[in-house]
Amino acid sequence: MLAAAEPAVAPPLAAAPDAIEAPAFEFDLPAQPLALALDRFADLTGRAALFSSTLVAGRTSAAVRGRLAPLAALQALLQGTGLEAEEVSAGRVAALVLKPAGPSPSAPVAAAPSTGQENYDSLIQARVWEALCAAPLTAQGGYRSLLRFRIDAAGRVQRAQLLGGSGDARRDLLLVEALERVRIGRAPPPQMPQPVTMLILPEQGGTPACASRGR
Repeated sequence: MLAAAEPAVAPPLAAAPDAIEAPAFEFDLPAQPLALALDRFADLTGRAALFSSTLVAGRTSAAVRGRLAPLAALQALLQGTGLEAEEVSAGRVAALVLKPAGPSPSAPVAAAPSTGQENYDSLIQARVWEALCAAPLTAQGGYRSLLRFRIDAAGRVQRAQLLGGSGDARRDLLLVEALERVRIGRAPPPQMPQPVTMLILPEQGGTPACASRGR
């Protein structure tokens, strides 16, 4: 599962119709802090990349120039960062997901000052998993889904949405209901971008998602 903070006004994630070639866009992006480059990429393409804010902290993008499809441009932008992009489909939605490229990043990463958001990202995931593991249908590890929500000043999840379905209508309903019951326990950091988007992926080897979380 990947939790990703997005700008308050995020471009819509692209639908994933079968066999449609991705359009190309004209890029002229200098090397810059990776978070800023990803924001510019989203503005140009209408495709949001999902990532944990702590994953991109201290990293610098590569310059990208020329006419490229979104995934190719994002891969070029990530050159030398130690990260890579993958396109993941959840229902009819295709998400561009950032992840470490391997155990040995190709460029050193500067230590970023702690803002408390790293711990809060982990807390969000822990509280969401607690809610999902409470019901057998959402605790299963063999599905993927894309969820979006906000966290209010009291630490409560609000405005939960299902962006990409799991393939089971009953499970989709339970996912949203579970999210709406989540209480993080404290307010989000003031600088945390919202809404938060969470991508749930099938567990490796078919292991139930909650088996390794004490169930």
